Amino acid sequence: MFRMTTLKAEEIRIPRRAREAVAQHQEVVVFNRERPAYVIVHPEDYGRAVSSRRGRSLGEALFLLEQAAPPDPAFAEDMEAVLEAIGPAPADPWELSETRPSLSTSSGLRVVYRPRLP
Repeated sequence: MFRMTTLKAEEIRIPRRAREAVAQHQEVVVFNRERPAYVIVHPEDYGRAVSSRRGRSLGEALFLLEQAAPPDPAFAEDMEAVLEAIGPAPADPWELSETRPSLSTSSGLRVVYRPRLP
């Protein structure tokens, strides 16, 4: 069984259009940073089957992945060439970088190294 916390109406502010929608037995979804955070329902509708699923269904996720661009097969080679040319990452990533020669990769990507200006 679900646990429920109760609040008095004067403890929170519910916009008029949300109150009106709930009065008409409509569910009101409250978003926080573009993601659903809460659902407000009429007390008489609370016992009905409610989906508590988070995120996307497997079918939706697979559909989105099918629509994505295919991976670039030369990307890994390009990244390896860049890492070989620049060496390990500095202990302090904000320190000034050295001037290094430019690098051209197999896919035509040209990387030029320049010192950062203070």
